[in-house]
Amino acid sequence: MTKPRGMVTAFAVAFAVVLMAGLAQGGIGLLRGRTADRGAVSETERVDRSNAGATSATTVDLKTVSHNICGGSCNNGQTDKLPYITAEIDRYAPHLVMLQEVCWSQYQWFKGHAFTSGTYQFEYTPMMTNYAKCAGTGVDCTVNEDSDPNNNDQRCWVGQVLGARGVLSNRDEIDLGGERYQIAKDANTGATRFMPPRDFTALCYDVALADLPNRVVKGCSTHLRAFQDDRLINQRARTAQAARLASDLDGDIAQGKIVVVGGDFNSYAFPNLTPAMNAFYRPDAAPGGGWGVFYEADHDDTAYWTLPAPDCVVGTDTSCRSGESTIVDESPTITHNTKYDYIFYSETSDPASLSGKPVPLYLRDAGGKILLDAEGKYQMVSDHAFYRGLATVKAS
Repeated sequence: MTKPRGMVTAFAVAFAVVLMAGLAQGGIGLLRGRTADRGAVSETERVDRSNAGATSATTVDLKTVSHNICGGSCNNGQTDKLPYITAEIDRYAPHLVMLQEVCWSQYQWFKGHAFTSGTYQFEYTPMMTNYAKCAGTGVDCTVNEDSDPNNNDQRCWVGQVLGARGVLSNRDEIDLGGERYQIAKDANTGATRFMPPRDFTALCYDVALADLPNRVVKGCSTHLRAFQDDRLINQRARTAQAARLASDLDGDIAQGKIVVVGGDFNSYAFPNLTPAMNAFYRPDAAPGGGWGVFYEADHDDTAYWTLPAPDCVVGTDTSCRSGESTIVDESPTITHNTKYDYIFYSETSDPASLSGKPVPLYLRDAGGKILLDAEGKYQMVSDHAFYRGLATVKAS
């Protein structure tokens, strides 16, 4: 698949200076293992402004959702659980929708769904074209591995979706690199496993919104490299990918666009654990700051300012590289809390307006009771929560 933008050689040289400072930290745990990073915080402690939706003559509350739906690994390309997701979209009525790990069959389902909250336009890019977990029984995905595009079976595709309650234009696929040497540690044996190559791309579009007729919004749905390893190969790749993405969007921001990036970054926010997110967080984001220009949706929720180390100071700091966990399982037998998913805004007219709220989507019976699996764990649509974000922006 041809990309409209290539990697910039000079970027690698400049980036190397910044990269090395944080790469000495150890691995954190496999994505699917969902290592706990903090205790759960109750709903009564949580400040949630993400349903505000206010609009004035001068400002608009720009609402975004990001959700890794685990369409292949958790759902095998099936569409039976997708109504849980569309119900949340209708409940929140976002302007922008960023979805990751979406099988082609599921993308087609979203495109054909009739939403009650408005008319959404969706677009897609594959991350892998030979992903058997999306295809179903009896489908030979190896036909997609040759050089002939005429025999591709799209049922084997998994990738990113960008949607909007508006009109999409100016498709921009930003090539993030990092696909040639993806590795993982086997959870049972500890052995190194080499994973099939993936095409890591941020799918971006300019968006014309009825609520912001005088502004151009650029939305991007992305998925960075997964897994942890003892030699930090994947972490180095994620750090480079995040920096590449942030750097590539500088021109759009300079043109006056409101840039919104959502996705699965496979990285903790904490600078003491990984440098990957430094490219997005602003220098004034405690602790440690960053060298980015973005605001994260959940940066000012003080209920999550107590981190393993270091801490942000309520009453002194105005923002914190923290936020509520987005990989959540609060089953009776086990609890996991990890933040890997982010929504970033390039601007806001009021930093205090920013709000993020992860919503775990549990499967329920007709009476609303959460269903349990054979091990007594809650059944879920995905191992990632449906993440809502909001930022007040200038209308002109």
